[in-house]
Amino acid sequence: MNKKGQALVEFILILPVLLLILMAIIDIGNIFLTKYTLNNDLDTVTNLYQNSDLKNLGTYLANENLTLDDKTQNGMTTLTIKKHIEINAPILSSILGENYEVTSSKVIYEDLGGLNGE
Repeated sequence: MNKKGQALVEFILILPVLLLILMAIIDIGNIFLTKYTLNNDLDTVTNLYQNSDLKNLGTYLANENLTLDDKTQNGMTTLTIKKHIEINAPILSSILGENYEVTSSKVIYEDLGGLNGE
């Protein structure tokens, strides 16, 4: 019996599965990296929002391909930024969808001047 031929056939059978797993690992890593950078971007967006620097805020959001959603209720503003990621792994894209949305949000308190006795 030829053992080298048997090993080659087994490798060829398992290779597509290994490639799918590798592609899924890369996409999941990309999701976590995007979430990490999105948290850092949220700090920058929060500073620009609190300083009412709308021109630079719009430029920053456009450059980073981010969308901003702000909701104000009871003196608190919730800032949520979103970024879309393209999922390339075939099985993972059928589970998560081809365009996965990563979000990060933060609640900021509006300074109404009443807290310091003004």
